[in-house]
Amino acid sequence: MSPIAHDRSAHNSWVKYTAFGLRIASELTLPELIPAEPGLVEDVVIRQVDLSAWRDQLEQANFVMQGERFMFLIPDTAIYAIRGGKEIEVSMLPIADPDTVRLFVLGTCMGVLLLQKRVLPIHGSAVVIGGRAYAFVGESGTGKSTLAAAFRQAGYQMISDDVIAINVTASAAIVYPAYPQQKLGLESLLQLEALRENKKHVRQRKHVLSLTDGNPVRAQYQDLRRIAGELNKYAVPAVDEFYNDPLPLGGVFELVSDSPNRESMREGEPVVVTEQPLNKLECLHTLLQHTYRRAIIPRMGLGEWYFDTAARMARKVEGWRLLRDSSFFTASEVVQRVLELIHKEEKSYGSH
Repeated sequence: MSPIAHDRSAHNSWVKYTAFGLRIASELTLPELIPAEPGLVEDVVIRQVDLSAWRDQLEQANFVMQGERFMFLIPDTAIYAIRGGKEIEVSMLPIADPDTVRLFVLGTCMGVLLLQKRVLPIHGSAVVIGGRAYAFVGESGTGKSTLAAAFRQAGYQMISDDVIAINVTASAAIVYPAYPQQKLGLESLLQLEALRENKKHVRQRKHVLSLTDGNPVRAQYQDLRRIAGELNKYAVPAVDEFYNDPLPLGGVFELVSDSPNRESMREGEPVVVTEQPLNKLECLHTLLQHTYRRAIIPRMGLGEWYFDTAARMARKVEGWRLLRDSSFFTASEVVQRVLELIHKEEKSYGSH
């Protein structure tokens, strides 16, 4: 009998949620997630246990594999164990901040659990355009979450932020919805506010940065929860703009910060966003480069599955690299260019 079935009577009273295409019963309260419908049988349980016996060993290593159980320690926070794609065990340390504990449950723990379930976790944000999910990936600081917020501001729905869960089947790559929250920096919040007010496509960063110089957090942001361990980043609810059903993956956009190109002009203004289509090999490289927690995959014995899954996914979707001028706030320009590329692609499909 599986551990979930064996312990079901012990956690019937736990709150149940949905996230990443999973039904979750949790002993921990997870306010970021969407509550599940009553009576649903869970796929995953999250429980509090005592894992202190592993502390000394985990302090000497980044993580420990014990059979089908993956374990890791976050100092001053918790010991975590993820087992068989079905269980997340949490052993909170005495001085732990509950918000930080949940941060790793919904991040690293979920990433490992998805891998155990053979679902590919991509590090990025995804929005819904024309009935498909489009993923935005890139290195830290390239504006993935800010772009997703700009799409939300433009009337589009978000399906995931930070971890994009993708199930690659024989016929399609399917994106599972995560949960309705984004992590955004104060600078991004202010830039998006200025974008909403000014209705302009491009502003130089120095004009927006001056909004934060010596000023306290704006009144409308004071109720946002600050994310532990992140400099000036806040948890931004996105319930009203969240899409909570699986969708086929329509394409992948890699965001790259580029040096200014002052010679390129369009309609009298500098071109701050340019695109490069990715061939299948380049798309594969992009997916491999931006897989969530990819460094642990070989140690989990999933290297062959991982490469094969990413390769099959690269053959099914279109990919683009978007080069954005890092001296400008380019969210509006990127939104416009992405929509143009997708519309052009749809017209191309329609002509065949």
